[in-house]
Amino acid sequence: MSRNILVIGGGFAGFWAAMAARRVAKSAADITVVSREPRLEIRPRLYEARPDTLAVDVLPYLDKVDVNFVRGEAVGLDTTAKIVSLDDATCLTYDRLIVATGSRMCRPPVPGAAEAYSVDTQAEAIAFDRRLNELARDKKDPTLVVVGAGFTGIELSLELRDRFVAHGAAEAAELMHIVLVDRSDVVGPELGPGPRSEIERALQSARIELRLGATITALASNRVSFADGSALSADAVVLATGMRASPFTGNVPGERDELGRIVVDAELRAPAAPEVFVAGDAAAADTGDGHRALQSCQHALQIGRVAGENAARDLLGMTAVPYSQLNYVTCLDLGRWGAIRTQGWDRRVELTGTEGKALKRKINTKLIYPPANGGTEALLASSTIDIVKRYAIDGSR
Repeated sequence: MSRNILVIGGGFAGFWAAMAARRVAKSAADITVVSREPRLEIRPRLYEARPDTLAVDVLPYLDKVDVNFVRGEAVGLDTTAKIVSLDDATCLTYDRLIVATGSRMCRPPVPGAAEAYSVDTQAEAIAFDRRLNELARDKKDPTLVVVGAGFTGIELSLELRDRFVAHGAAEAAELMHIVLVDRSDVVGPELGPGPRSEIERALQSARIELRLGATITALASNRVSFADGSALSADAVVLATGMRASPFTGNVPGERDELGRIVVDAELRAPAAPEVFVAGDAAAADTGDGHRALQSCQHALQIGRVAGENAARDLLGMTAVPYSQLNYVTCLDLGRWGAIRTQGWDRRVELTGTEGKALKRKINTKLIYPPANGGTEALLASSTIDIVKRYAIDGSR
């Protein structure tokens, strides 16, 4: 009977886990990816214009390396029987399982939060873009409120004027009133003080109003209410309010961190379920230097490769390899101001302005994508766990 490696999730981590598992296992195991759609959403770019273009059809890639695809959503897990159940009542068995179910944006626990827009998924980003298109046609001086002044909120707020230009409303773009709201007293609190002055200058140059230290009590698609009794009316309210691990991770036994992620060992194994490996935003993994991996594209790419490699190695009786994040950088898009690149966990600023922007564009349009050309061998070679030594990967979500 053929041995089977099952990958739940088709994002960056799940895709590269499948590639790495195939590279190691060769023909010794069947490999199957389960996802709602055979599409890799380019999630780090969903703040940009044309979100309808920001996905990649993965079936041609999976076919090249003989990886199966099952359309569906995993909803249940029996780690004793080694069975995953899907939303259509289908049951899939496995010998080794890779949980790469990603994360979901946390909507604030206030009335009306479900009504606000977001750019968390491609479908949500497209819905928000439709609203921008409506406003570009009908509104001369729109007001947009972005809730959440973290990585995504900063990038989105600084892109909004050019999003309007892309919809043919250059004059309205310059008259737009943009408000960036956060409960923190500073922008980009998770980014630390290193890049903050550059971010603040970019926001000031873009004429973005900051409302910091703000507690929100209610939301709608066109209104934000605050604990001090004030309110902001808007033509659109869009959320960028942080992430938690997807609900499916609740089926995996073991310890979780404050983001709902499974705490894994150095080999990315769930200690309470030895045949289960966890990858990407679902994994609370030590990066090899005492830091916890972030819920980011950068970490998902590497964790996915290591999880896939180790699931196959474990299945074949080979020694597993420890996960480490070989190079940690952030590259934050600052709209017309350029971009900023930082190095290391203390986020030392290395590039700004046009140089930073050129790197950001290279990352967003090339480096995070599967290889556009090349045969099976080239694709499998891109799944090696030291691939990140060759270039600096984006630190965005």
